[in-house]
Amino acid sequence: MRILTAAVILATAASATAAFAQERLTDTQFIAAAKCRGLMQGADTAGIDAVLSANRSGRLGMVIDRANTARKAAVRTARRANGPGGKAEIAREIASACAGLTA
Repeated sequence: MRILTAAVILATAASATAAFAQERLTDTQFIAAAKCRGLMQGADTAGIDAVLSANRSGRLGMVIDRANTARKAAVRTARRANGPGGKAEIAREIASACAGLTA
């Protein structure tokens, strides 16, 4: 019985580790996700917030600083987007570059 329990625990730990490894973003993807978060002002950002929070630990301070800078720049860009052309460009970028993060 103990062998079976140990096998189940090891299998669960291995699958959890594999799932975590697949979800881990590279530094570049982390910065892009922060930019997407900035572009998505007023939208439902729970999914992207969860991705950013899960991937924040273990990052170098420089990467987190760059992500914060990218997010703030994207917030300014989204705020300054005027008219249908500007808003459409923001929506297009969210739909293409941010699609995998918001799902």
